[in-house]
Amino acid sequence: MANFNTHLNVATITTGLSAATLLSAQQIDLNTALWLWFLGTIGGLLPDIDSDNSTSLDTIFNLFAFSAVLIVIRYMSSEVSQNTSLMELIMIPLLVYGAMRYLVRPIFEKITVHRGSCHSLIFLLLMALLITQLIWRVAPSISVQVSIIAWLSGGFVLLGGIIHLLLDELYSVDLSNISIKRSFGSALKIADFNNKTITFFSIIAIVALVYYAPPSQHVINKLSDWSQLTLMPS
Repeated sequence: MANFNTHLNVATITTGLSAATLLSAQQIDLNTALWLWFLGTIGGLLPDIDSDNSTSLDTIFNLFAFSAVLIVIRYMSSEVSQNTSLMELIMIPLLVYGAMRYLVRPIFEKITVHRGSCHSLIFLLLMALLITQLIWRVAPSISVQVSIIAWLSGGFVLLGGIIHLLLDELYSVDLSNISIKRSFGSALKIADFNNKTITFFSIIAIVALVYYAPPSQHVINKLSDWSQLTLMPS
């Protein structure tokens, strides 16, 4: 399979070009393009989150913990929580980070197997829909623009994840000897049918997330218009 640097570099380049294309077509602004690029890069590391000794695991869980802290701080600094004390502003984010780092991560390591459920299209779709739902729910206001950003965010996570799975499958083919390694087929799969329980609950969660997802028609309309895209300078 491909190593950490390969996954990181290819995901960074591919999702960066994708974000630049949307920016050039004037479908998103610069801040959104940078955000989508970041998410796409993280998506490119996401399937290796089930590897207990992986650099990807360290990177992703640190980012998850940091993101959880930012979300908590964002909520605490909102109008709903204007009376939050300094001690609460310090202690609550620290507790959230500690819980993610030292409680959620060990549990996750215990219940996952490398190249298991996390190395599947169903897992990537679930993560993409979770990101879409999270951005849609935590946004300060509900608008067409927020729904577009939410769907694009989930889409870039999915894109980065698919790139990861494709790379692992390509590295399962030994082109020098024109042979197929035993790991072929273990990376890019629809679901981990060896773990039927996780697969079943993942499908249920996906159905629920699709049901409560933000409106998608605005995104479809937005991505249907490429009239502003200019490939070469005039």
